[in-house]
This record gives sequence, C-alpha cells and structure tokens, in this order.
Amino acid sequence: MEPRLYSRLLLRLLALPLAALTVLALILGYGLQRIQESASAVDRADVVILHTNRLLKLVVDEETSLRGFLLSGNPVFLQPLHEADRQIEPEFNTLFTMVHRPDQVARLQRLQTTHQQWEQRAYQEIHSPSPDVSAMQQHMLQRKQDMDSLRAQMDEFLNIVAGRRAENFAADIEVNQYARTGLVLLVALAAAILTLETRRIFYKLTSAHDRQIREVELRRAETFVREQWLNTTLRSIGDAVIACDIDGNVEFMNLVAERLTGWTEAQAKGKSLHEIFRIFNQDTRAAVENPVEKVRRLGTVVGLANHTFLIARDGTEVYIDDSGAPICDGSGRMIGIVLIFRDITERRMSEGALMRAEKLAAAGRLAASVAHEVNNPLEGLTNLVFIALHSNDLDEIHHLLAQAESELGRIAHITRQSLGFYRETSTPTHFKPATIIREVTDFYTSRARNLGVSFVVNAKTEREVLGSAGELRQILSNLLANSLDACVSGSIIRIEASSAVDPCDFSRQGVRITIADTGSGIPAKNLESIFEPFFTTKRDTGTGLGLWVSRELVEKHGGTLRVRSRTSDPFCGTVFSIFLPSQGKFQAIDSFSTNDHARPDGVL
Repeated sequence: MEPRLYSRLLLRLLALPLAALTVLALILGYGLQRIQESASAVDRADVVILHTNRLLKLVVDEETSLRGFLLSGNPVFLQPLHEADRQIEPEFNTLFTMVHRPDQVARLQRLQTTHQQWEQRAYQEIHSPSPDVSAMQQHMLQRKQDMDSLRAQMDEFLNIVAGRRAENFAADIEVNQYARTGLVLLVALAAAILTLETRRIFYKLTSAHDRQIREVELRRAETFVREQWLNTTLRSIGDAVIACDIDGNVEFMNLVAERLTGWTEAQAKGKSLHEIFRIFNQDTRAAVENPVEKVRRLGTVVGLANHTFLIARDGTEVYIDDSGAPICDGSGRMIGIVLIFRDITERRMSEGALMRAEKLAAAGRLAASVAHEVNNPLEGLTNLVFIALHSNDLDEIHHLLAQAESELGRIAHITRQSLGFYRETSTPTHFKPATIIREVTDFYTSRARNLGVSFVVNAKTEREVLGSAGELRQILSNLLANSLDACVSGSIIRIEASSAVDPCDFSRQGVRITIADTGSGIPAKNLESIFEPFFTTKRDTGTGLGLWVSRELVEKHGGTLRVRSRTSDPFCGTVFSIFLPSQGKFQAIDSFSTNDHARPDGVL
C-alpha cells in the first residue's frame, strides 16, 4: 500500500470518531444550553419570588411600625419603619435587575410609585400628627386601605411570577425528555455508522500491515548483512575506533583500540570513556578534555590538541592523533559519538630527528659564517705578527702589537656574538623581541655589506613576550638568511617590530615582526609548499627544513607566521610576518610535531 493511501485510511479512521463526537458534542451542547436556560429561568423566578416576599414583609413592617407610633406616640415604634425604609429601595433595585418582561417591569414600577406615595403620606403624619382622635383614626384607616391596595398589587405581581415559574419548570422537564431521547438515538446511529466504517478500514489496514511486516523482515535481513559488512570493516581498519552512546559509555572497540588502550571490548563495554581513554598533554601532563565531551558540546567533528598522549591500562604512554564525530539519526538528533585515533609515536620521533637535523645544519651554517668572519682579522693578525718579528724598531713593534691587539678584540667580539646568538634555554622567560632583532641583524650586517644589501631596522617597541630568546634568534636567522639569498646588490631588507594585537583575537596583545625584502620573490605555485618539510629551491645548499622549523617554533610560542610575495615589478619581493603574544602558552620542549589540524601553509 502506498504511504499516501495508508495515511488517508488512518486519517479516516481517526476522523470518523472525531466527527461523530463533534456532532454529538454540538447537539449535547445545544441540549445542555436549553436545559440550562430553562433551569436558569426557574431559578430566576425563585429569586424574584424570594425578593418579592422579602419586600412584602418589609412593607408590612412599615405599616405595623406606623400604626404603633400613631396609637402610642412613642418614637421607639418608628425604628422598624426606618429599617424597612433603608432596605426596601435596594430590594426594588434587585427586582428591576432580574425582571425583563415589559409587563412585569411596568407592574414593578407601579408598585414602587405606590409605595413611595404611601411613605410620603406616612412621614407627613409622623411629622405632623393630628391632635383629633377621630381624625387620627380616619388617617390610620386610610393608610391601612392604601397598604392593602399595595399588598394586593404585590400579590398579583407574585402570582404572575409564580405562574411564569411553573411554565418554565414544565418546559424544563419537556426539554430534558427530548434531549435524552435525541441523544440516545444519535448515539445509537453514530455507533452503527462507526462500527461499519471502522470494520472496513481496519480490514484494509490489517492487509497493509501484513505486507509492511513482510517488507520490514526483508529490510531487517538486508540491514543485518550491511551491519556485518560495516562491523568487519571497522574491526579490520588500521586506525583505532571507539563508539560511545550519547552518555559517553563505550559500545564498540576494534582490535587496534584494544591494543592501544589495553582494554578488551568485553571489559570496556558499558564503561565511561573517561576510564578507558585517558589522554594528557605532553608538555604539562595535565588532563586533556575528552573528545566525547567536546563533540557533545559543539555538535561537530573535533580533533585533539597537539602533543597529546594516551596512557594505556598497563601505564604505557602512546602519542596519538585523533578526531571525534557525532552519530546522528535520520532527524539529525545526536545518538552517539565515534572516536578514531592512531599511534603517531614513530612519526613524532621522525619529526624530532628532522628538527635535530635542522639544528645541526643551522649550527654548520653558523660555523661557516664564524669561520668566514674570523678569517679576515686572523690573516691580518698573522701579517702583523710576522712584521713585528722581523722589525728592530721598538716604536714600530709597539704600533704593530697595538694593531694586533685590535684584531684580537675583533675576533673575541665575533666569538662572543656567535656564542650568544646560538645559546638558548628550554625554560620560558620574558624577553624583548626588539633586542633580539638588533642582535641578529648585527650578526648578518657583514654578510649583507659584502652582498651590497642594505638593512633598515625599526625595532623600538619595549613590549616583552614569553618564550625562548634563542629560538627567536633561530627563526629570524632562517628568515634573514633566506632574504639575503633572494636579494642582489642594491636590494633593501626592512626589519620592523611593533606592538600589535592578534588579528584573530583582539583581546590578545603581543609583538608583530615583519621582514620585507626587495628580492626576487617567491613564485605563486611555491607559496603553498614553502612551509612543508624538505621543500627547497636551493638544490645544492638548502635542506628544506628552515621554514618548516620556523613555523613550528612560532606556533610553539602560541603565535603565527604568514607570508606574502610578488615576483613581478614594480613591487617585487617577499614579506614574512610574525605575531608573538605577550602571554602565549609556550611549550618548553626540545622536539616538535606537526599540527595536523592546522592549515598546512601560513599564506596571508
């Protein structure tokens, strides 16, 4: 059965009872409304009768009070009259609000007018009593006749209201009988229609349900086969895989995950991933946020931070690289998390070896520079000593020795400068990059002068950064050496340092260092590869590790290294930009690893 037809049948199955109930509810509501109206009419008549009787009692009290006063002349007898007078007007107002028929309203108004006239004459007699006994008796007789007429009008009004009540009560009984009979007939009719139609629809739905059950069984078998394929694939791949439920409890582990964590799948199943997958920062040895918690918080694919290691169940430490991803159902709701990680211990060792190789190459280049710088004063010193040995003039010998002493001072200065340039410490300290820039440029000034290249240095900022001054020397040395290799006679290299903020996070302050040359520039096709290890265009002299190491050292300080370059005139040249934060998270380590989650280039 098509889903549309199936939905239509279900809708009809639900709509028929709802329609029948709606019709019954409307009819029942109408009947209840009629019953309520009849009952309200009866209740209203009862209330009118109650207030009319109360009004009649108050009028009688007034007459009795007036008669007692006229007979005795004692004002005490007037108290019931005054109390009745205060209550009669509210009673009339109440009756006016409850009586709606025009004839009854007219009768009530006449009653009120007659009563007001009686009260007016009564108060005149109270305030001006007649001294004549016969006249007083005549007045009393007249007030009694007026009161009898008023009571007669009230009785007539009361009889009319009672008659209306009787009519409403009879109508109420009749409406109840009709409502019960009609409701029973409608219920019976609706039940019969619902029974027939529901039976027919249920027959169709049952047939469709049977067919769907057969289809579900078939799809279940297909799903089982696909699940076996997937299970075998996950257990056979070379990466470790751990799957957790939404609460972070382990549901699945493949063989590689069992080997790296030291837990079997049976032992780990149902346990929290925090207990199975214990990861720490290599530098601080502080616990790293569990990737499952990060996936649940962000709802996206996440990766581990650099320099993370896993402690297996037996205490073995394994350097790993991993990523976590949410598992979602068809509606997009997260139902679990899958974690994929791998052992990168050998890769870390290889990267450390590359770093040490670059350091040795840098040391070799430094030694060559020192030898070149020392050779010139050493040759002059040799000549001065030779001349002094063959001279007999004491003054000339003193002059030659003074020149020799100057050359020895020059050699000592070069030696101290070289030692200070290469010396570094693994303990982070606060230092001024401007000072390091001046030291490095001073070291390369002689080479630049020999090449005909001019240095323009503008490093006046006094802001400090946290890190290793020796490693900044290595970074600047690599960049300046590359700039000198790319320049020809007449070129200019500008080195600037200024206070700045991180363009990606304006709350982070630091120092920006730029090295801009007017050399040949870097071709656009090479810009994407210059930060990769072993990439070099200096086939005879370069190792291809200098820029890679420089970027690693900058990121080690929590900073960034970017480059832009042009190879066409009139603005040919290259600009390297370094940002070092003042309060960066310096990683005091001797070996480095690549950041697989970062962009592989530093192109601006």
